[in-house]
Amino acid sequence: MTMSSDNPRLVVIHPSQLAGTVLPVGPGRRSLGRGHAADLRLDDPHVSSIHAALSQADGQTSVEDLGSRNGTLVNGEPVRRPQVLHDGDVVQFGMVRARYEVPGSTGMMPPARPVQDRPVRFDIDRQTGGQINNVGRDQHHHYVQERDSFLRHVAAARTRSLRLIWLSLALMFSGGLVYLWGIYIEGQARNSVTGDDLNGYMNDYLNSMENSGPGKLPPMSPGLRHVVEEVNTAMSVEMIGRIIGAVGVMLFLLAVIMHIVAAARGRKVDTDPRHAWNAPAQRRRVGEWD
Repeated sequence: MTMSSDNPRLVVIHPSQLAGTVLPVGPGRRSLGRGHAADLRLDDPHVSSIHAALSQADGQTSVEDLGSRNGTLVNGEPVRRPQVLHDGDVVQFGMVRARYEVPGSTGMMPPARPVQDRPVRFDIDRQTGGQINNVGRDQHHHYVQERDSFLRHVAAARTRSLRLIWLSLALMFSGGLVYLWGIYIEGQARNSVTGDDLNGYMNDYLNSMENSGPGKLPPMSPGLRHVVEEVNTAMSVEMIGRIIGAVGVMLFLLAVIMHIVAAARGRKVDTDPRHAWNAPAQRRRVGEWD
C-alpha cells in the first residue's frame, strides 16, 4: 500500500544503521515492532516483537506502548497511556529514536528509506458454493486488536507483579525492624535486673522448695516482676516481626513467579500457536460468519 507524501511520518535518527528509515503514519491503527507480525518493522534487538501502536484519527497521531520490554518514550518521558504526538517530538522505542514530522514543517529531513508496508493478501479459494476463504485486512486488524489486548494484559500483569515485589520488600524490611526492636526491648529489660533482686528471688525460691516442695513459686519483687513482663512483651514483638517477615518472603516469591510468567507470555506473543493470531486461517462455510 503506498503512502501519500502528505501523511505524517516517523524518521529514525538513532542508531546510525537505521538513521533515515521512514515509518509512515497513515489513518487507522498500526502496530510497530521487531517481529514479522508488526505493520511497521524496526529491526533492532532492543525493540520488542510488538512494541507499540501508532493511531491516527481526527487529524491527530498518538502512540501507545503495548507492554514492551524496554518501554516507549516521548521527548524522554515514558508513555504510560496513549499520547498525542506533535511535529518535532522525538519518540524512542527501546534504544531506537525517531522524530515525528508533519508535512509542511520547517527544517531539513534526513534522507528517507521508506519502510514498505506489510503486503495485504486476499486469498480466495475456489468457490463451489461450499467454502469461502477470505483472509484480508479486516481479519488482519481483528488479530492486531486481539494481540494488542493480550499485550495490555501482559503489561498489567507485569505492573502488578512489580508492585507486589515492592510490597513484599517493604514487609520484609518492616518485619526485620520490628524483630530488632523486640530484641532491643528484651536486652534493655534483662540488663535492668539487679543482682540483689535476682539473688533474693533465687533464695526465696530455694527456701520455698525446702518448705513446701517443688511446684510453688515464691512471690516476685516489684522490680523483678516488671522485668519479666518486659521480657514477655519483647518476645511477643519478636514473634510479630518474624510473622511479618515471613509474609513478605512468601509474597516476594509469588511476585517473582508472576513476573517470570508474564515475561514469558510476552516473549511468546508471535510464536505460541495457542494465540488466535498465530493460528492458520480457518475456513468456514457460507452463512457461518457472524
